[in-house]
Amino acid sequence: MSASGEGYGETRGHRGYSGGDPSALASELAYVRSLAEEGRDAPLIGGVYYVLWGGLMGAAALVAFFILTGTLSLGPAGPFIPWVVAGLCGWGLSMTLGRRAGGKPGSLSLGNRTSSATWFAVGVFMTLFWLALVFVHDNFIGAGVPPYFLFSFMFPIAFGVYGVAFYASAVAARADWLKLFAFLSWGFSIATLFFSGNVYQFLIGSAGCFACAALPGVLLMRGEPKDIV
Repeated sequence: MSASGEGYGETRGHRGYSGGDPSALASELAYVRSLAEEGRDAPLIGGVYYVLWGGLMGAAALVAFFILTGTLSLGPAGPFIPWVVAGLCGWGLSMTLGRRAGGKPGSLSLGNRTSSATWFAVGVFMTLFWLALVFVHDNFIGAGVPPYFLFSFMFPIAFGVYGVAFYASAVAARADWLKLFAFLSWGFSIATLFFSGNVYQFLIGSAGCFACAALPGVLLMRGEPKDIV
């Protein structure tokens, strides 16, 4: 999800321009453009990631709800299947889309680099946390914890870190409207915590994914710069 900063680092070295040298002029123009892109008011890009992950996780939560209520059957491993599919599709498509988003004007701005790094960290943490639960949840059953109960903490934690990522992105990019989604994410974090162990947590979680990820992603995509300026 993060845009590479190599191009910016390379252009910083060309500070002087000796008249009559076209290559030096091109380098100087590239450097000036990099400085312009470094402006903190550059619009946030990467809204497609919000839509991608919000849509996939929201759909996975909805499918999991139908499985757990008996409406849909996918076998003994059914409850895990939608999450595995959503995770693999999400990471695969993110890697594919990363090259396109990294080439957009403003991708090197402080706001975009901060937002990109923050959301990438969120994705890595949540993936590792889910994998850890897969391997250790049986250890807690012997201690009296109901089977799969620990997985009910995924939504509260996920929405909690979503809120932190939204708030950090809002401050770095001076996009105060994103703070509303930070508070909304924290609201869903608390709501899903109250429904821990209840099948309806998946419905609330699904609604939260669409409201706190897919929706702001659509709004961000509408304000993104074109590939060519």
